[in-house]
Amino acid sequence: MAHSADNNSTSSSGHSWQDIRHETTAIIRIAIPAILAQLAQMSLGVIDTLMAGNYSSNALAAVGTGFNAFMIIFSLFMGLMMAINPMVAHFNGQGKMDSIGKTFQMGMFLAVIFGIITFILLRNVDPILYLLGVEDAIVETTSGYLKALSWGCVFAFLFIALRSGNEGLFSTKIVMFCSFMVIPFNLLFNTWFIYGGLGVPAMGAVGVGYATSVVWTLLFLFLLFFTWRNPSFASLNIFKKIRWPTWALIKEFFSIGTPMSLGLLMEVSMFGMIGILVARYGVDLTGAHQIAMNIATVAFMVPWGLSIAITARVGYWMGRQDYRQMRLSGFCGIGTSLFFQAVSVAIMLLFRYQLVGVYTDDQAIIEISASLIFLAAIFQLSDGLQVNSAGALRGMKDTKIPTVYMAIAYWFIGFPVGIYLADYMDLKVKGFWIGILVGLTVAAILLLGRFIHRSKQTLAFAEASRS
Repeated sequence: MAHSADNNSTSSSGHSWQDIRHETTAIIRIAIPAILAQLAQMSLGVIDTLMAGNYSSNALAAVGTGFNAFMIIFSLFMGLMMAINPMVAHFNGQGKMDSIGKTFQMGMFLAVIFGIITFILLRNVDPILYLLGVEDAIVETTSGYLKALSWGCVFAFLFIALRSGNEGLFSTKIVMFCSFMVIPFNLLFNTWFIYGGLGVPAMGAVGVGYATSVVWTLLFLFLLFFTWRNPSFASLNIFKKIRWPTWALIKEFFSIGTPMSLGLLMEVSMFGMIGILVARYGVDLTGAHQIAMNIATVAFMVPWGLSIAITARVGYWMGRQDYRQMRLSGFCGIGTSLFFQAVSVAIMLLFRYQLVGVYTDDQAIIEISASLIFLAAIFQLSDGLQVNSAGALRGMKDTKIPTVYMAIAYWFIGFPVGIYLADYMDLKVKGFWIGILVGLTVAAILLLGRFIHRSKQTLAFAEASRS
C-alpha cells in the first residue's frame, strides 16, 4: 500500500545517524501538512476573534468565553475520536486493510452520536455560566453564540473521524488541502452574519457561531469527497458497503480513546475553566486573555501537528512489531518538536507587541496581552514536550497512566496554583497563566519519563522473548 514504510536494518548497538535522519525526515514529511492543516483550522478561530473584536468588546468577550465553554464539552468526545489514528496506524502496520475500512465507518457512526449529545449540551450551558459569576451581559451573548455553534457539531465530529483516519494512514496532505479551502468561506460567512445583509440581520457574536457551523459542514463535505476519491484507499472499502461496527472494534476504540478523552479534557478544561473565570474580571482583562491565548494556541499548532505524525509513525512500527524503530521514531519526533518550540519562544519574546497589535489598537489591552504572551513564551518548551510525549504514548496505545499524570499536573498542581495566585495573591489573569506554566511543566516531565520507561520496557521484553 502507498502508506507503507521501509524497515531499516538496525544493530544491537543502536541506530546510526542515517537511521535518525531517515526517521526524522519521515516524521517531518507527515508532520508539515498536519501542522499546516492545524494552522489553517486554527486560523478560523483567529479570524473569528479578530472579526468579533472589531465588532465590539462584548462580542470579543462572548466569543472567547463561549469557545472556552464549548471546548470543555467538545474535547471530551474529540479525545475519543483521536483513538482512530493509532488504531488505523496499527492495522496499517499489520497489513489489515479491511479492519482500516471498518474503523473509518465506526468513527463516522460514533461521530453522529457524539454530535447530537454535544448539540444538546451546548444549548443548556446558561445556568453554569451564571453559577461561575460571568457577567450577565456576556452570558446573554455567549448563550446565543453557543446555540448557533451547536448546529454544526455533528459535521465537526464527522470531519474529525475522517481526519483521524487519514492521519493514521500518513495522509495529511488531503486534510491540509481541505482546511485551507474553507478559509475564504469563513471570511465570507463571518462578514455576512456578523454585519448582516441580503436579508440576514446583523447578529454580532451570534453570527460568528452560525458561520462556524457552516464552515464545519463544508470541512466535512470536502474531506469526505477527497477521501472517497483517493485511489490509495480503494482497497479499504470505506464507502462500498455499510458494515455495523463490531463489539470488539468498539471495545478497543473506547479502551484506547476513553483515557485519551479524559486526558485531553484535563488539559482543555483547565484552559477553558481559566478562560471562564477570567471573565469575572471584566471586558478588558477577558479580551486581553483571549488575544494572548489565541496567539499561544497558534504557536501550539506546530507541536500538535508533530504529535499527529509521531502517533502515526509510532503506531505503524508497533503494528510491524519493530520496537527498536518505534522507540527511535518517538525520540526523533520529540527532538524535532523541541527545535521548533525554541524558534517559537524567540518569535513570541521578540515580537509580542506586534502580534497583539494585529488584534486590537486598545493600548490597555495591548499591554496586558503582551505581558501574558511573555509567560506563554516561557511555557512553549514544556507544552511541546508534553504533547509530543503524549503523542508517542498514544502510538503505543498507552493511554491510561498518562491520563492520571495529566490529572495530577493540570488539576492537582497547575489549576490550584493558578487559583491561589489569581485570587489570593491578587495577580488575577497573570496568576492563572503562571499556574498554566507550572501544570504544563509537570506534565512534560511525567509524560516524557513515561515514554522513556515504557518504550525501553517494550523493547527489552520483545528481545527477551526472541532469545
